[in-house]
Amino acid sequence: MVVVWLLRIPGLLLLGGLLLIWIAYKLLVEEKKHGEMKLGNSIWSAIKTIVVADSVMGLDNVLAVAGAAHGNSGLVIMGLLISVPIVVWGSTIILVWVERYPAIIYLGAGVLAWTAAKMIADERLLTQIFTGNSMLEWGLSLIIISGVLILGKIKNSKTGLANEDLG
Repeated sequence: MVVVWLLRIPGLLLLGGLLLIWIAYKLLVEEKKHGEMKLGNSIWSAIKTIVVADSVMGLDNVLAVAGAAHGNSGLVIMGLLISVPIVVWGSTIILVWVERYPAIIYLGAGVLAWTAAKMIADERLLTQIFTGNSMLEWGLSLIIISGVLILGKIKNSKTGLANEDLG
């Protein structure tokens, strides 16, 4: 099965984790052009970010299911049949909440950053560094989550969006 084969590609989780860090940051920051915020561009920018994040998270979901199935194709298929609808329906509900409570975006960015840290720590190329060293893994998570949230907040405060984001 392709998913099981993907788990063997060295650096895939590392690359996915790094991409997810960027996505988490971009989820927090909106850019102003010529001194005013264009709502249409902001919404399309958010949609693009969500689509890319869904793709990366989808890959992460597939890799997680495949990893948990330990190469059993039947378990991979069953896991995906159960998890994909949950992700799709759950994201629809969360989008409604985000419209009502924009601060949820910071929570979502934190979750993406935590997932990125987990993907990086689970990378086969880095096994010797993280195996048996949970403090290092927690430290990586703390640095990545804090970095994304703090840099996003700083960027938004420079563009005047920090207070708007918190509703």
